[in-house]
Amino acid sequence: MCKIREAYHFPLTSSNINFFVMNLNNLFALLAMVMLCSCSKVSDKCILKGQLSGGNGEVLIYPYQEVKSKEEADSLSYTAKIVDGKFELELDAAKAVRTVNIKCGVDFKSHTIFTEPGVITITEKDGEIISKGSDSNDEFQSILKTLDYEQYNSLRYKKELSVAEQAIRDGYDAKLWELTKIYPNSIALSKLFYEKYYAADVATLGKIINSFTADIHDSYYLAKLRVRKELQEKVAIGKQAPEFTLKNNKGEDISLANYKGKYLLIDFWASWCGPCRAEIPNLKEIYKDYHSKGLKMLSVSTDSDEKAWLKAVKQEQMQWEQIRDTKTVGDNYALPYIPMIFIIDPTGKIIDKGLHGKEIRERVERIFN
Repeated sequence: MCKIREAYHFPLTSSNINFFVMNLNNLFALLAMVMLCSCSKVSDKCILKGQLSGGNGEVLIYPYQEVKSKEEADSLSYTAKIVDGKFELELDAAKAVRTVNIKCGVDFKSHTIFTEPGVITITEKDGEIISKGSDSNDEFQSILKTLDYEQYNSLRYKKELSVAEQAIRDGYDAKLWELTKIYPNSIALSKLFYEKYYAADVATLGKIINSFTADIHDSYYLAKLRVRKELQEKVAIGKQAPEFTLKNNKGEDISLANYKGKYLLIDFWASWCGPCRAEIPNLKEIYKDYHSKGLKMLSVSTDSDEKAWLKAVKQEQMQWEQIRDTKTVGDNYALPYIPMIFIIDPTGKIIDKGLHGKEIRERVERIFN
């Protein structure tokens, strides 16, 4: 038989006790560092935890950033599987508004959240998606309720409104501005201004920016509005039109400088834009009446699809130069929408912009009559 080894006893001398305490302190320090590292990994992410009514499906979150292609959008999107109504998704912790798209079986729902470092829980009550758990997201959800955002959003693009509906839409603007007094440092609120007033004039953009505290002026949405304001200032009435050179539908280089000494009407448009196509007959009439008096025209397409552009040019039979932009010129001209008309004087100065319908003819008449 083998004799069991006797247990080794560590003698409790004062030096050994000090050694033990020192090593115990080192152990606590090490554990603290491990916990700190672990926490830092969580703190630089936004974790979504979902508990829905049941079923399997998928969660999809598209980028909050502006993207230029489907490939870029796909690379910045987040997805997760829903199993028995549960899901967990780890996002970057950018302070931004994102839409959570939820598909369970044949049901599809969406819910807007404000992300930041931390954990947001998404649940469902009486068919409504609810999110809680992040201070900024909780603030954002409160703001949306105060604005009655869901109802307003359903009316945003409705052309004919009842008196009550018009009051809701008008009241939204007033409440939005009032909220800047309550939440002057809210990035979430700045997103709603970005959404509503991106195409606003320079004065309005300046008012929006100054309504928020300086410490969030570099946040995503206000930074975008600041850039927008700077671009708008560069193409304000009275400023020199930014120079450019683009290819026409025959492959020739056409420059803005070619038109110095002439009044020039620039029409930014696209083949897929219904209002743009609807404006073309009006432009044809103006061209017919004023070309002989010295008016020049230039159509700048924003089409990404060259074939669609060439097809539309052939269909519309416009008698002036046709060129296509791949965003650089449109960005430099701070286009808020299309169609967008600019009128340039013989010195290259912008003398009017943003005209539509009969406003275009009236402005041209004032120049030549």
